[in-house]
Amino acid sequence: MRLLKAMQEGERFSSTEENIVEYILAHPAQISEMTTRELAEKTYTSPAAIFRLCQKLGLKGYNEFKIKFTSEVNRTLPCGAHIMHRPITDKDSTSDIIRMLAQLEIEAIEETKNEMDAAQMERIASILDKAAIIDIYAYDQNYSLAQMAVYNFLQVKKTAVAHNSLNSQLCAALVTDSSHAAIIISRSGINQRLIRTAKILKKRKVKTILLSVNRETELAGLCDEFLYVANTLEYLDMGGNIFSVGARYYFDVMVSMLLSRHFKDVENFYTEFEDYLGHPEDKNRLW
Repeated sequence: MRLLKAMQEGERFSSTEENIVEYILAHPAQISEMTTRELAEKTYTSPAAIFRLCQKLGLKGYNEFKIKFTSEVNRTLPCGAHIMHRPITDKDSTSDIIRMLAQLEIEAIEETKNEMDAAQMERIASILDKAAIIDIYAYDQNYSLAQMAVYNFLQVKKTAVAHNSLNSQLCAALVTDSSHAAIIISRSGINQRLIRTAKILKKRKVKTILLSVNRETELAGLCDEFLYVANTLEYLDMGGNIFSVGARYYFDVMVSMLLSRHFKDVENFYTEFEDYLGHPEDKNRLW
């Protein structure tokens, strides 16, 4: 919670900036809906003062501040409490929905990106690079993400397998060893079946990477690497969609890092693949 901590310490702020920070911390539920001008009016300051405050906090502007502030506050509120209003209601037109969903996906990527740590991603890329097989464990909607990731890993010459049934997950975990790497996708972080699987993987000394929304869970404690994915908990807040966007972004980064590490090898593989594929119509159907 770096942003909230910086705001609460406030040692570098002017009296005007302190006034803005005090208002924001006192009214967290309103900030996600407020423009720079509206916040300036409420704090008897100016948009320029708000912009300077955002820069002092290490952010590019007010929009980036809102995304990061909303994310951190949502994660510190009690479970079930949210500061964001329903993005879609029965009052929205088709054009409203098109616009708002685009904005939601942009914000989900921005929030996830802001939490990414380059050194950690390098470490994870090394784990995946060394792995003989990447096992991906997920259920329900997250299993679709796992299947897509399997296909993308194959494109960079990494063997990956997605497991979604209880029997498949337990069997895979019990026969795996330290030559494998595991990725677990759990939005809530409290799925007992995944916790059981993670315990087996830990005993088998398999490096595990968790994509989830809460670091303070038993599942997160069992995994070697935790990756925060943007999210809201309620379905009507489009939580599943937001989580899927962030998780896909992580997988795209992982695959792209492996591609960058072995670009020439993958390029040669793709050329050979095309030669075997043969007929142009087959190429079009596959790609």
